[in-house]
Amino acid sequence: MSAVVALLILILTVGLALARPTLRGRTLHPHHASVLGSLLVLAAGLLSPTELLEALVFLVPSLITIASLMAITVIAERSGLFAVLARSLAGMGRGDARRLFLLLFFAGTILGAVFTNDAAVLVMTPLVYGLIEQVGGDDWTTRNKVPFYFGVLYIGNLVAPLIISNPINIVVGEWMGISFLEYACWMALPAVAAVLVTYIGLRTWFRKDLPKRYKPMPATGMAGVDRRFLQVCAVVLALTLLGFFTQEFTGIHIAWVALGSAIVLLAAWRGMRGGSIREVGSYMGWDVLIFVCGIHGVVLAVRAAGLTDFVGTMLLDAHEISPYVGHAVSALFSGSASAVINNHPVAQIMAMSVHDLALDAMDRKFLAFAALIGGDLGPKMLPIGSLAALMWFRMLADRGVEISWREYIRLGVPVTLAAILFSVLVLALQYALFV
Repeated sequence: MSAVVALLILILTVGLALARPTLRGRTLHPHHASVLGSLLVLAAGLLSPTELLEALVFLVPSLITIASLMAITVIAERSGLFAVLARSLAGMGRGDARRLFLLLFFAGTILGAVFTNDAAVLVMTPLVYGLIEQVGGDDWTTRNKVPFYFGVLYIGNLVAPLIISNPINIVVGEWMGISFLEYACWMALPAVAAVLVTYIGLRTWFRKDLPKRYKPMPATGMAGVDRRFLQVCAVVLALTLLGFFTQEFTGIHIAWVALGSAIVLLAAWRGMRGGSIREVGSYMGWDVLIFVCGIHGVVLAVRAAGLTDFVGTMLLDAHEISPYVGHAVSALFSGSASAVINNHPVAQIMAMSVHDLALDAMDRKFLAFAALIGGDLGPKMLPIGSLAALMWFRMLADRGVEISWREYIRLGVPVTLAAILFSVLVLALQYALFV
């Protein structure tokens, strides 16, 4: 009976998060739905208050990491770093629109890796929209602009080369005991495969829509931008990444590195630019942190009710056929489920399922890596797969750009499946050669 109740609470929570119904004139957002789910878990007796509190304490390092990276991203954006980058890319494109598409896509993937994918979508969508409105030729139609909008979305749903590139990676890494350097060593090449396959897919799909030329940008350069503060941002980011990569040698958790960097950057923002902590806080995605906490409680109830055993049994059976079959099943199941019910709960379900398997540590980690490939890429198959995609739709709609769900799916399914398969193939080759 508890399994049925847990499953119903999960379905209700995810359903409300995706539907966002309006009650008495107020919209029920995803983080509200996740909190409601956790409260229902407590009311149903699936978890005790003590168990839920312990689960939230376990999440604290992940939450500190995510919040700190959000603060760093907000300060970088408010300082004009991304605007300078966009204008620089427009200059480097030299009027060639296809070259500009390539530059925006690959620069965006780097930003998504360092500043997290959701932040990349949130920052880059309005930025690219504004850029395209300025450089688009008089003969450009909406169809000529759409490829650039999809390019922004897809950089937010690629295989993350760094554990910080996606909040789900941070949470899963905490569960599986995967360090920053270990994650980067095994996932860098699958990430490259996903980027290349995705870019080829987008260029092929939009081959008739991408224009040939664009108007040059006005030569305003760095006007109005504080060069000294941008230099401080660059130094802090470099030191932050150095701290992440040396975690295994220093023993300092990435949460404390990220927090220290955020504090230093906040102090510099206040001292050099006269900015306020309240201003930074108002632009941070606190709802994402609440959603992660709430959905974690719901997924723990699913685990306590034994429902993750089904997923674990499926993965174990596939792994016994062959480790490579296990990797493929883990990635495809995670990707498909993420497309349907959102990648945050799916990632946590996969982490708990894999964590409990009677396999050695490295085999469990590779199943987790494969699951993250699916979780990172899968949301591109359906618009409801990730919060980033829903925010992307809303931001474009607010600017008068309507993207049909039919086109989203027709493009997303083949490109995503191809990216998952090629990324898993690269992961499997690494397993064969080095494990």
